[in-house]
Amino acid sequence: RRLPDPCKAFYISRLHDQKWVRGDYSDIIVMLSRVYSAIRGDAQVKEKVTEKQDFVRSTTKYWVHTEDISRVKYIVLQHLPVFLQKSMEGETDSQLVNSVYLDNRQMELYHGRLDKTPGAIALRFRWYGTGTPETVFVERKTHRESWAGELSVKERFIIPEKKVPLLLSGKFNIPEELARMREKGKKEEEIEDWLTLVTEITQAINSKVLEPTMRTQYMRTAFQIPFDATVRVSLDTNLTMISERTEESMRGERWYRDPDIRVPPEEITRFPHAVLEVKLQLDEDGKTPEWVTDLIDSGMLMQCHKFSKFIHGCATIMPEEVQAVPYWIDDVTLKDSMSQTEGARLLQGHQGQKFESLIPHTSDGKIKPQPKQKPPDVKLPRVIASNETENKLNLGICEYCDRDDDECFCSTWNKSAELTKIMNTQKIEPKLFFANERTFISWLQMAVILSASAVGILAFTAELGGRAEMFAMMVLPISLVFIVYAVSTYLWRMERIHDRDTERWDDPYGPVLLTVMVILALSVQFIIKCIDFANGINSSSM
Repeated sequence: RRLPDPCKAFYISRLHDQKWVRGDYSDIIVMLSRVYSAIRGDAQVKEKVTEKQDFVRSTTKYWVHTEDISRVKYIVLQHLPVFLQKSMEGETDSQLVNSVYLDNRQMELYHGRLDKTPGAIALRFRWYGTGTPETVFVERKTHRESWAGELSVKERFIIPEKKVPLLLSGKFNIPEELARMREKGKKEEEIEDWLTLVTEITQAINSKVLEPTMRTQYMRTAFQIPFDATVRVSLDTNLTMISERTEESMRGERWYRDPDIRVPPEEITRFPHAVLEVKLQLDEDGKTPEWVTDLIDSGMLMQCHKFSKFIHGCATIMPEEVQAVPYWIDDVTLKDSMSQTEGARLLQGHQGQKFESLIPHTSDGKIKPQPKQKPPDVKLPRVIASNETENKLNLGICEYCDRDDDECFCSTWNKSAELTKIMNTQKIEPKLFFANERTFISWLQMAVILSASAVGILAFTAELGGRAEMFAMMVLPISLVFIVYAVSTYLWRMERIHDRDTERWDDPYGPVLLTVMVILALSVQFIIKCIDFANGINSSSM
């Protein structure tokens, strides 16, 4: 306080530049990571050439409160080393990631990803680090239904930044790129894969009239033991979504915002939590590591099923252009961040009661208790989560080329044909409720057909009497049993969906018993008619 003003200003300025003042503990995280890595002997790990390739990776996303970020990092680094990134100040535990997502004016890709339509794609341009991008990763993510034994696909290739406008305008010179790849001695199989992906992405951009729509920006910290993708954890902090629909992008002059121009407050939203992603790559007999289970059950992680940065940004910043919004919009902790954007109108009278059980927080902002994970000594089934599944670890480095290779093509499609063994964790989606309702209506339809047949027989054979009425009286109770079974099964499945029960949801015995009852009724009627027919022949012969 007694320093002269120039010295005081210099001292305060230097003080604010210190990492411990800014809350940046990346150097400490890196140091601790190296200590634990040396204790574990991670440096001695070698690449397994004969490693079994028949594996499945399950991905789960969680929200983490900002005050718990350092604690979560410390817990993870005790078991996995930090994937170090190069920066101007040396090595750091995190790296800036920018992703510009494409969509059209109808928000076709947004709604496809939100509805989880089979085959729905997401296209984005991604680059790493600060400053102007030099190398851009063009990525395509394709959603496929995991319950049907299919794996979602994530594919990408690299192009220089100056060629991105050519790709958007349909003027990208594919033959020239193919010639350059052949000159560099690329394999024909790699060239064909690259050509297929580039052609499909170019056709999608042109046919759907895609343009830069939304950018996500965050600092990513990745944890993984080298050459061991059994467990990978990534933590995204300082998550920001920015609208990319500017006058310059509409005129085709730029594909991302000019960093020198200030972003209007209504075109940017800052997510209040960090996003942690846990990816498990387990073989058929694999077990979830105990420390992963303990971290999930620690109370610091809040699972958010199918959370998407792209979907959240579009729903929050462009509410007038979307026809539906994700369920997590109703989380009370997002209210302050949404109130600064156009998404504030979503807070007025929008309450998603049907998916309230999925929202991470209660109405008063407290964390909901997470369901306990299976004990580590229990043999877990092979699992595929409904999120994007990757065949190989992708940390921005392709499996057969480095980041500096602009012809790099990276595909994470698991082409294994042995998909029949895959079992799925039960995830709540809107289509689950609709499927349950459709099954209920189908059973009721069968009950109506049986009851209508029985009532018709009774109505038209009342004067005749005899065995026709007996058959109708047999069918009518069966139709009532169908109705009772339909109602009870519908309510039973609704309860399981609400509780997210991991046990099987089908009934292996009910349909069989109902079918047997119908067969018995028809068999009795058939036998009676055969007896009547035989008696008629005998009486006519006499």
